[in-house]
Amino acid sequence: MQTKILFTRTSLLSALVTAFTLTLSACGGGSDTPTLTATSSLTQGRWVSTGLSPAYTAIMVPTPTGANTPAVDTLWALAQDATTLIKLKANGAVQTAGAVTGSVYTLGTASVTAVSGGSYTVSSTAASQQISIQPLLGATALFDRTDAMSTALTATQANGKWQADLGAAKVNWTVDTAAANVNNLSGTSTTGCTYSGQSTVVATQSLYKVQFTETCPGSGTSSTQTFAGIGTLNADNTRLTVVATNGDETRAAALLFVKQP
Repeated sequence: MQTKILFTRTSLLSALVTAFTLTLSACGGGSDTPTLTATSSLTQGRWVSTGLSPAYTAIMVPTPTGANTPAVDTLWALAQDATTLIKLKANGAVQTAGAVTGSVYTLGTASVTAVSGGSYTVSSTAASQQISIQPLLGATALFDRTDAMSTALTATQANGKWQADLGAAKVNWTVDTAAANVNNLSGTSTTGCTYSGQSTVVATQSLYKVQFTETCPGSGTSSTQTFAGIGTLNADNTRLTVVATNGDETRAAALLFVKQP
């Protein structure tokens, strides 16, 4: 299942059911979950495209300190009509310019288009910041930063019961960061899949790093895949959104959960 959401903290699109089932894990880490600290980044935060149709909302995630050298930042960009998800890896060593690679995923299909030989530049003024990425979607894509997302979420903000309504199926999660185990997520779907996963609080960003495994029944055997991505909460902690890709980055998903009583 590939389900579509937006990165905004206030607006979300409805879910779409597709050929495979997928769900998410997103919450703060419990006592056994490490806290990551992001590198200082001129590009960290939420960005909104200018001049693209449809418009895109993007989140740039700096690499955690010490995670790799040279630094590789990740940009997740979702079309506001929920048709396309872009995942780019940017050379974050300089923070003002560098190379980008990645993929453009057409959600709800198996279509994946590679982005290679790309580059980005950042321009700043006292009032605004803009990032330019090319070539992307057949043009030069411009994004303006709207939020640095520099205030960390807490582990307990995502605790509780969550449901994703995927039309033909529903996915139910229980998040419990007090559990004495980093696998603080568990759940099932009405299609027979089971889920487990963990999340990590990022000390200097308003998001969670998430990793989750989905096991679904098949004809004679079950299928298991592991996905990794990011999760964000809306302002009143009632909606949890995640974007993620599988291990070989051949599938992508954008999903929404709604807090349950």
